[in-house]
Amino acid sequence: MLFTRLARTIIKHNRAVFIIWLVALALSVPAILQVQSVIVYTETAYNPKTSESSIAQSIVSKEFSISQGSSVVVVITSADVRGNDVRDFTLTFNKTLRNDRTITNLSNVTSTYDVFYQLLVAYTSEDHLQLYQEKNLTSVATFLEFGIPAIYVNQWTTLVNSGPFNITQAQVAAYNQKANQSTWLTVSSQTPQAYLPLALAYQTRFYQSWNMTFTAASYTQTQLATVAPPLARAQNVTKGNPLLVNQPAYYNITLPFFQSSVTDPASRALFVDSTGFFNLYNFCPNTCPNNYWNDPTVLQAFVVDAFSEAVNATPTQTFIIGEIYSLGSSASFGDFTSLAGTLLRNYNINTYPVQPSRDVYTQFVSGSNDTMLVILDFKTTGPDPKNSIASIRTDVQHANVFSNTNLLVYVTGAPAFNYDIETESIRDVERIDPITVLLIIVIVGIFFASLAAPLIPVSAIGISVGIAFGLVYVIGSWFTSVHFLILTLLPVAMFGAGSDYCIFLVSRYAEERRMGRGKKDAVERAVTWAGESIATSGATVVIAFGSLAIAGFGMLRSIGIAVMMGISVAL
Repeated sequence: MLFTRLARTIIKHNRAVFIIWLVALALSVPAILQVQSVIVYTETAYNPKTSESSIAQSIVSKEFSISQGSSVVVVITSADVRGNDVRDFTLTFNKTLRNDRTITNLSNVTSTYDVFYQLLVAYTSEDHLQLYQEKNLTSVATFLEFGIPAIYVNQWTTLVNSGPFNITQAQVAAYNQKANQSTWLTVSSQTPQAYLPLALAYQTRFYQSWNMTFTAASYTQTQLATVAPPLARAQNVTKGNPLLVNQPAYYNITLPFFQSSVTDPASRALFVDSTGFFNLYNFCPNTCPNNYWNDPTVLQAFVVDAFSEAVNATPTQTFIIGEIYSLGSSASFGDFTSLAGTLLRNYNINTYPVQPSRDVYTQFVSGSNDTMLVILDFKTTGPDPKNSIASIRTDVQHANVFSNTNLLVYVTGAPAFNYDIETESIRDVERIDPITVLLIIVIVGIFFASLAAPLIPVSAIGISVGIAFGLVYVIGSWFTSVHFLILTLLPVAMFGAGSDYCIFLVSRYAEERRMGRGKKDAVERAVTWAGESIATSGATVVIAFGSLAIAGFGMLRSIGIAVMMGISVAL
């Protein structure tokens, strides 16, 4: 009785029924266009929220802003990833990512070069501090060793030039005493407090040795100021006369004095080294390396070489130490970061002056040095990282072009997996659905020996599929996450079951027509008798899939609800 009334209603209001289905399809179009937004491509989304792992991840996400599976891993392969090509690609890729405005939720990009950059910043700042500590101590040493004699000579020369032309030994002694007194006034004001006793002792030793160089009874100004230049005399006193095999006791006083007077071993070594390296004046500026004690360039060379030797630096490291020194005594943190960036770009893993620990290094580079990882972290809020995969892969191609490299680079990680699953699922739908429809048309056409008959199930189920996907959007928005397999399973299930139901109806209708009944009578009898079987069969399928709605596993629940709704619409 029920199906008889249904058949008569359909016959009586067939146009209204058709319009209702079309209106339902039209209303479903907005939802169909957004159905991808409720499809989930990660299995972890279906992990029950009451499970231990879900509870733990919830705590981690809340307290540490770390989202499970949100990182993208870029895998760089090369025969040796420590070379300049991988360096150039990695640095260019980092910059390309930062400038890509389509990636709005990128939080951090981490590679081994970020580790090296931090190490280089620390290296430059620490070495700069140590270099200028050594430079300051060297300046003190050279001031005591050569500055005191230079000041003394200047004071003494002024006295000689301002006195009579002919000078007796007594007058020379008087000049020496006055020069000694005025020199100490200058030296004491320029010497650090801790070194004043050492400065006074050395000046006294120099003054005494200087006096002993005047052995004649009388001199002229020309003899004292020109024939025997005062600086040359002072050079002999401090470092000895290179033309003499046996030096007088009052020559070469500086080295023995500081060897015996400086108690700290490290400071004594520096004083001794500076004594041998520097000279009091430019006695041959154009023909030999004179190492003038007050020349900034010479001072830099001494400090850099001494520091490099102390740390057993390679030639490359020595050059870098020189670059650090050239930043100047007042270098800022910005200067250190700028130089670190320059070093990062100009050297490579094999030549950087500082290296990370093996444990840190192997987090990014394989043991065979043929694979390097770049980790991309995303914000816990904002767009799904999966939506950025296409842009990241495009940036990989751009980085290869911009860095003039041709490296084999892969993008992986949970977001990349999800993106690839989504892409492949869409391809499957685009490939499977047309084949399904085509086979249905061919089989139904052969069965009924008609070109028009196959269009009935395909058209009817096609409308049902559209409406079903609209319902899928509602389910995903309001009830439960929708598994990506629905995109493939739902239309196939509906076309399979729905076409079967249509074939029953059409077959019964054709049979009634062959028995001589009219169209309306044939429709009524087909719906009455075939409809009961179809409804019974369809109900069992709906119940079977509907039972999955109570499953605890979200994937089964979403598939069950969606297919149940789809089969119901198909009925």
